[in-house]
Amino acid sequence: MALDFETAVEGVPSIRGIFVATMPDCLLYDSWIGEEENWEAEEVAAYVGDLVRANRGGLRALSALSADLQVTVESTDTQLVIREVRNGDFAVGFVFNRDAPLGVVRLQVAQMLDHIRPQLPAPSPQERPRGVRVIEFLRRYAPDPGEALQNVSQKTGIPLATLETPENLHEFQLESLEEAVRDVLGMEQLDI
Repeated sequence: MALDFETAVEGVPSIRGIFVATMPDCLLYDSWIGEEENWEAEEVAAYVGDLVRANRGGLRALSALSADLQVTVESTDTQLVIREVRNGDFAVGFVFNRDAPLGVVRLQVAQMLDHIRPQLPAPSPQERPRGVRVIEFLRRYAPDPGEALQNVSQKTGIPLATLETPENLHEFQLESLEEAVRDVLGMEQLDI
């Protein structure tokens, strides 16, 4: 499904491109790139996961981790704003000219997101078992997903092989799994 970016970018002269990536796999879902640009949205989307994970790690170290993440990166000629949407299932990146005032950029990002967000598919929680969603959340937000999964296995006593197929977890295992994931990620609750 192609997203309607043309309407979203109307009246935003400093926007150079928009990309939407699926998370945590960082595959390009859709994009809009200005005519004068020569970068590839697929390549940019591939790095989004690393950027989001690194920022989550920094926020965790500051005890400021939240489910609503916005990353802003400024370079000599570019401003990049990345927002997670749909409970972290997507990351939307906005590429602006560097000379656009940051306050205006933030306002324009909010306005464009208001247009783009309803167009994105909303995954139905009923489609994926809770154990699957908890493990996906851990892999998405842990700085080192492999090590985090091992820590969860040790804390819960659930073998790694069982955690690899979380759709088969029993109810009592789900409770200890969620508690261990919250502990490993330093979060009071999981937004899944």
